Amino acid sequence: MVGVNFFGNFDLASLSIWLFWGFFALLIVYLQTENMREGYPLETEDGLAAPNQGPFPVPKPKTFRLPHGQGDVTVPSAANEAAHRRENLALARTAVSEGFPHAPTGNALADGVGPASWVPRRDDPELDGHGHAKIQPMAQAGAMKVAAGRDPRGLPVQAGDLEVVGRISDMWVDVPEQLVRYLEVELNSGSRRLIPMTMVKIWADRVRINALTSDLFEGIPATRSLTQVTKLEEDKISGYVAGGWMYAKGRKHGF
Repeated sequence: MVGVNFFGNFDLASLSIWLFWGFFALLIVYLQTENMREGYPLETEDGLAAPNQGPFPVPKPKTFRLPHGQGDVTVPSAANEAAHRRENLALARTAVSEGFPHAPTGNALADGVGPASWVPRRDDPELDGHGHAKIQPMAQAGAMKVAAGRDPRGLPVQAGDLEVVGRISDMWVDVPEQLVRYLEVELNSGSRRLIPMTMVKIWADRVRINALTSDLFEGIPATRSLTQVTKLEEDKISGYVAGGWMYAKGRKHGF
């Protein structure tokens, strides 16, 4: 039919579906290459170049301007990869071939490897849309208050071996999200540490932190500020406390 069939059985419907598949294929390639701006070229667990780099090429460098005066980041770039690399990790192979886990060779909690691992994120606090630190102590967060559940401030803190290690002195809240992210513990020594809220159990008369035994609380990475926590500090704290589930000795099971 004139105006409908171009030639043979190829018509506008065929053209439309082939244009769609072509667009979809290009979209997949674009999204995959954009996803390769960090962490590429691939490396083995030992830091050597991986023999199989995959079918997609590493994209050309692109510079992103961060908000609130946090500078620029160019990815991919050797400088950016070096800033997020940890050298000489206390790990050893458990098998010759790739794909098998590496075993910690030192103090896994202190070394930050395995289940207690962390990555070198930016040592700056996470900011909200107005450039303010998202996570703040409730004592500094203005009119915020506990609207539901138990207020744990003042309660004793019981470790996984049932020893009392201190008391809850404050709650650190994600102000824009209105969520409690950390509990601040004043240890018996007088020092203060943050515990991720997801790692605690609040009872009427105490707060239980079953992942760590009493001897490990002083080793929790401390914040350099009394009113802010950086993204790097968050990663170290979370890795340390969560790693206690595997590495802490003498825990009493159950809550």
